[in-house]
Amino acid sequence: MADLIRDCVNHQEFQRAVLSGTAHGAQNPWRRVVIRKVALQDAVQTQVTWHTDKAAATRNYSGLEALVEEVCEVPFRNAHIELRSATIEARVAKRGQLLISRRAAANVASLAHDRQRERPIPVDAAFLEVLGVSHDGAVKPTGQRKYRQINEFIRILSATLSTGPARTGPLRVLDLGCGNAYLTFATAHHLRESGITCTIVGVDRDVETIARNNERTHRLGWQDHLAFTSSLIEHYVPDEAPDLVIALHACDTATDDVLALAVNHNATYLLASPCCHHHLQRQLRPQTMPPGFRDLARDGVLKEQLGDVITDALRASLLRMVGYKVDVFTFVPVEHTPRNNLIRATRVPGRDTAEAEASIRTLAAMFNIRPRLAELLQHRIPAGLVPFTNPDVGPARRCPPSATSIRKQ
Repeated sequence: MADLIRDCVNHQEFQRAVLSGTAHGAQNPWRRVVIRKVALQDAVQTQVTWHTDKAAATRNYSGLEALVEEVCEVPFRNAHIELRSATIEARVAKRGQLLISRRAAANVASLAHDRQRERPIPVDAAFLEVLGVSHDGAVKPTGQRKYRQINEFIRILSATLSTGPARTGPLRVLDLGCGNAYLTFATAHHLRESGITCTIVGVDRDVETIARNNERTHRLGWQDHLAFTSSLIEHYVPDEAPDLVIALHACDTATDDVLALAVNHNATYLLASPCCHHHLQRQLRPQTMPPGFRDLARDGVLKEQLGDVITDALRASLLRMVGYKVDVFTFVPVEHTPRNNLIRATRVPGRDTAEAEASIRTLAAMFNIRPRLAELLQHRIPAGLVPFTNPDVGPARRCPPSATSIRKQ
């Protein structure tokens, strides 16, 4: 095995090698070793990454002699070696015999020192320049965070659509509270590039923003499948029932309006990232909670966090009650936005709703609260599920445009 590794690494066609396992009766501190060529400072060197079960260490070698000696001292059992014109597989059998197979191949290894993460939205996508995220095919320094956020969302969108039922006809997409529409344009680009016929409508209350988005749509020539309209979410009535509803950072009960619209039109997919949760936070009062729970709402910061958690937990349970499979998770790091939770729902009729119903009853009774979504879906849920009559908590507060929003940065 040592002779084989030495010959191949010194071969002029060497591209990459993966060494693993331990020969029978020997000891090996390494679980795996990867050897590959890298370009560093205008010179090609050889990089070795040594893996244990808990860590990895990487070293670059300008010459091969020291590298070969270090590697060949380790009693590896398996070797996968790639030359430009062949791939070699080798294995040491229990009795010490070296078994080798060789097959013709056309291996081309990347010499990049840092592997580039594959992103669903390429940096030279035309819409990025129209939106001011990139220039001349490169993402601007000020647009790097936005670019990463867009790609994370599109990854989730792609994974969500891949698990749903087969579609017939165009995918109808509705983006509520679209703002500057970074995600709306990204969704349109991704779906079309993926061969998915779609019609997309972005909705926002700001008339000037809608006019600017429509102007950008015409600049891209996308007006046949993408359009924007001005409306409050709670007043909007779609021309056609949407298949996919998107809403990121719709303030307070505007998120509930989004969820209710999706449910009432039997949307197959729903991706919503809530913003503030004032409506339910104002209902949390220590004096109405069971003893032992009152300290959860005694201090403002804890009351706010508790309101966030209970609101989204009840939203998820209510969606499960009306036939959706629901996940709630973090979709971007907190340094990008503190409002980084995403509610993902896929309609699956016929699901058992008993557990969701019990959860809603327990939470509503324990904290003496009535979530806005329960009011909006009262015709779809059992009568008396949330019997508490919501006190007058005042009109929902709307957050001003700020850096916390993925759309309005």
